[in-house]
Amino acid sequence: VGRSFIDFVHPKDRNTFASQITNGLAVPKILNSTQEKAESQGHSGSTMVCRIRRYKGLSFGFAVKERVVTFMPFLLKLIFKNISDQEGGTILLVIQATPFFSAFRIPNEVIIKAVPFILRHAANGNIEYLDPESVPYLGYLPQDITDKDALQLYHPDDLGYLRQVYGIIVKEGSVLRSKPFRMLAQNGDYLTVETEWSSFINPWSKKLEFVIGKHQIIEGPSNPDVFQTPKPENAFKLSEEDKNKAKTIRESIVRIMNEVLTKPAELAKQQMSKKCQDLASFMESLIKEQPKVDDDFRIEIQDPDHSCFERDSVMLGGISPHHDYNDSKSSTETPLS
Repeated sequence: VGRSFIDFVHPKDRNTFASQITNGLAVPKILNSTQEKAESQGHSGSTMVCRIRRYKGLSFGFAVKERVVTFMPFLLKLIFKNISDQEGGTILLVIQATPFFSAFRIPNEVIIKAVPFILRHAANGNIEYLDPESVPYLGYLPQDITDKDALQLYHPDDLGYLRQVYGIIVKEGSVLRSKPFRMLAQNGDYLTVETEWSSFINPWSKKLEFVIGKHQIIEGPSNPDVFQTPKPENAFKLSEEDKNKAKTIRESIVRIMNEVLTKPAELAKQQMSKKCQDLASFMESLIKEQPKVDDDFRIEIQDPDHSCFERDSVMLGGISPHHDYNDSKSSTETPLS
């Protein structure tokens, strides 16, 4: 009590925490207590995931300072409250913190009813959104993984299959359920997921904007503690050849997302090509049919001011720059170019 809450927040999460507070203060305030009571029931507040410092403990006597500082992930719900009294108003920040624990207890645990989580990435592969529901399964905090390459999370041996999946996503817009594939957890191990894929295609440019994966965990990683710091010696080893192969496949997936025609683009192309064919056949029919010189096409000019123009020179489709006003011949004799 009396300490600043910021002191307990992990240095990497302080900017995220500060921006959440700034956003909370920017929203309109509740002015009086009556209004507060009326609105407090539906007051949702904002949520974020952050690491909070764990208490070191006093069981080791004077060796407290030598112990390693450890942090634990929490889901924070931030609510601003205005307290009005006789002296004036005070803004209070109420934080409800719920700890995250790894969803796995044993190595390679088969999960029956895992909560699905959402991961969204742009057409260049950069992660734009990670669902907080993923934290106990993957071990990543959303702010740590945003703007990282989503394709780096996929196991190198599964990239060939996923390239086919992305091809279908681009052409069809979605994939109902993929075969199981492996995804990298924060601790450096892989877990197995099945995924429902969908995408958003820009209605104007007809290009793929982002891909959404709804991931369902099938099997946990070999190390059940997803929050553990990854050890370099346990990392998945790849030869130079395999690394280059994986890199080539990742680049081809990005090309598929950016260069292959989406379904709306394909339809638009077909429609445009049909319009071009219709226009070409219409132009051919115009060239084949010579314009008829008939009295029905002649337009009378009633205005006496236009008497200087010859009556037969103003006709539908019969105006020609070659026509001489002193010439009595009709301009329709000029052939169509």
